[in-house]
Amino acid sequence: MKSKNIIIIILAILVFGCSRMQWARFYLLDYVPPVTQSDILETPYPYNVQVKDFKIDKTYDNSRIVIRQSTHEVYYDRWSLWARRPPDAMTALIINHIRALNLVEECKKTYLDKRPDYIITGTIHNIEKYISDIHLNEFQRADLCMTIQMLEVKTNNTVVSYEIKRYAPLYTESMSFFAKTLSDTLRNEITIFLRKVQEYFETLQKNQPAPTQGE
Repeated sequence: MKSKNIIIIILAILVFGCSRMQWARFYLLDYVPPVTQSDILETPYPYNVQVKDFKIDKTYDNSRIVIRQSTHEVYYDRWSLWARRPPDAMTALIINHIRALNLVEECKKTYLDKRPDYIITGTIHNIEKYISDIHLNEFQRADLCMTIQMLEVKTNNTVVSYEIKRYAPLYTESMSFFAKTLSDTLRNEITIFLRKVQEYFETLQKNQPAPTQGE
């Protein structure tokens, strides 16, 4: 009888524990490149571009999403995780966007058989959900600060540089909406950066010396 009571108690604890159990949820930084048919180049620029891994501040070098409550207080949401770490997501998004535009002859993360002409890389300074801790002015934001550069390999000079500082308001506590808001920000900002890259390539082509007769 005593052992039967113990079994009942254990089962009750298990049922109660399972009812309170919370599963981690994973979120993606992703977007479809906003490319129309008129945006796609018929002939890509004759360059090879490597998109290297982005650096990231150590505070955010984590699969868990960072929540900031004040200048001096952050914590990691144990139940909300990035399905792909932000530096990896950033690299993949830029490569996908460049390929959608048909911007250059080849764009990829790793070159083994040859050197690329240009390298795109950058640093994520912060990527977080900000929650105001001031009761009189409660609000939430999706914050993103980062820099992107394109370097010419043969000179090691930065030829295109772009800084992103965006603080987008959130109208719901949904983490899915937070991830979508950041993704929309990246879509808009990477579009601007790649326009600058295209302008650079266009200027470069115009400044190329005309071929001499007989060449």
